[in-house]
Amino acid sequence: MPVYDISIELRGKVNAAEEYRRLRNAMNDNGFRHSIADDSDKTYWLPRDIFTYQGDISKQELMDAVYHLLTEFVPAPGVMVTESVGRCWRGLREIEDF
Repeated sequence: MPVYDISIELRGKVNAAEEYRRLRNAMNDNGFRHSIADDSDKTYWLPRDIFTYQGDISKQELMDAVYHLLTEFVPAPGVMVTESVGRCWRGLREIEDF
């Protein structure tokens, strides 16, 4: 099953921190995750503008779904979807008691 990384941008918001909190909740409610796990099942927070999704859906369908969801927060969001074939990271904050 494909795994996707989704980069988003909310433009023109005065209270961006609050909007990103609301967005994370909405994305989570729709099957998107703001975290990743390593091979030992340790879980880490992704950077603020990055989400991940796993499912049988095309990149275009996923981008359209994310864009539609984001328009509930801002009128013209930025979205980029890439299919992940592997990841490496350093310095991400571990989620305790996930």
